[in-house]
Amino acid sequence: MDAARKLFRAKPTPALKVDGDDVYPLFVLDDTKLYRELMLTWTFCFNDVLDAEKLHSSLSKLLEIGDWRKLGGRVRKNNGKFEIHVPPTFTPQRPAVAFTHHVLDISIDEHPVAKSIPKAPQQPSLQPGPHVFREFVVSSDTPVTVFDLLYRDSPQISLRITSFTDASLVSLVWPHTLMDALGLQALLEAWSLVLAGRESEVLAVVGAREDVALMSVGPRRASGKADEAEEDLKIAHKRVQGVWLILFGLRFLWSLFWDGPCETRSIYLPREAVTRLRGRAVEEAKAVASSADETPFISDGDVLTAWFTKLVVSSEPRQRPVTILCAFNLRFWMKSLMQSTGVYLQNLAVATFTFLSPVLAEGSLGSIALTNRQNLLEQTTQPQLRAIMRTVVNESQDGNPTFLFGQSNMLLVIVTNWEKAKIMTSADFGPAVIRPGETGATRRNPPGMMSYFYYFPMKENMMTKNVMVVSAKDHEGNYWLSGTLLPRAWAKLRLELEAML
Repeated sequence: MDAARKLFRAKPTPALKVDGDDVYPLFVLDDTKLYRELMLTWTFCFNDVLDAEKLHSSLSKLLEIGDWRKLGGRVRKNNGKFEIHVPPTFTPQRPAVAFTHHVLDISIDEHPVAKSIPKAPQQPSLQPGPHVFREFVVSSDTPVTVFDLLYRDSPQISLRITSFTDASLVSLVWPHTLMDALGLQALLEAWSLVLAGRESEVLAVVGAREDVALMSVGPRRASGKADEAEEDLKIAHKRVQGVWLILFGLRFLWSLFWDGPCETRSIYLPREAVTRLRGRAVEEAKAVASSADETPFISDGDVLTAWFTKLVVSSEPRQRPVTILCAFNLRFWMKSLMQSTGVYLQNLAVATFTFLSPVLAEGSLGSIALTNRQNLLEQTTQPQLRAIMRTVVNESQDGNPTFLFGQSNMLLVIVTNWEKAKIMTSADFGPAVIRPGETGATRRNPPGMMSYFYYFPMKENMMTKNVMVVSAKDHEGNYWLSGTLLPRAWAKLRLELEAML
């Protein structure tokens, strides 16, 4: 009966466009099929009692400054494309931010769920995943996808603050079509400045009206056509498409059916543990480097990617070729964007691909880390970045600029690294501290700064598998990761953490 009611129920009517609203476009890396399905939730944990109204008013004030106003707009659809409509003036009836505040007259450790929010221990550890704490960000009317926002005259950003007697949870929700993790970093930094009365120091928003990713490759190239001097995408021959993509999809679906659901958990790695991993990886990389005198450079990110990949591979029942998909942000690689003195409030993440043979996938930590670094450097030259963007333009004709490289029988490992976004250290809410919640030698973060944060999309995707997010470095240089793995891989990872003790 429920299915019948849904079938014959009248479709909701999109909210009316309001005359006088300022219209901002969404760009080629924003308005994608994937991002339309993703409402992002973020909860920032503070071991202080914060003034909720100060946080709300300062965020609202920020969204009145220049093109920061874009973040206070409403999602609308025009000729099949999404765009942002911003009221000329924000009012109580049409605010910049949807705000709710919940006050609980208990300490955070007295709450049956909040008491389990991860805290940094002294040793490597597994801790609960973010979905355990949904209640602090999700309510009955929280939008699940960007389509839900089409039928309301509601702001894109929701702010929900939960106050305990000794702690505060500050949660944000917005559609992924709006911006990425680097956009969040810019938001947190600017929000902190306004909170401190330093509005004059807020950086201007760059590229709010034009797609800077496309403009960086030039007008002709932005049309998807290459000048004669331009390079082709060097990994194009490894594209998985057509019947090979169908085969990959069938194999992936069969593995989901056979292996069952994955679990998402948080991983804590102390700075010393990562330092030891990196030292081991550098020594192993020397053994496979092209020059015996060469000390190859590999980053913490390369080492963590290799470590995670080895764990996944070791949990598989048979050898397979492996593709590591690593998200990277054009802000740090495309010269024209690196030179900016402002901030970009949009999505600017694309991907590199590292290809491992079955033998190399079971090789040393250092050899995998070095291969990952080499693939990153080869695929992020300026000509190759332009080739990537031309491919994106061509694929975006149907609103779906996503593509996959590797082999149809590959094991796909996905890694996202937010360490450069410095999310845990970007918000300084010191001026909003009413009283400290944690004091003494156990405290490991400055007043008004995060002790932890967690993230999850509103809409769960059963297809998510073998995914690692390097969430953050904390104030002492320790790493927080998030992983989505099969139980057998978690068993391997638990043994690995025990070996680090």
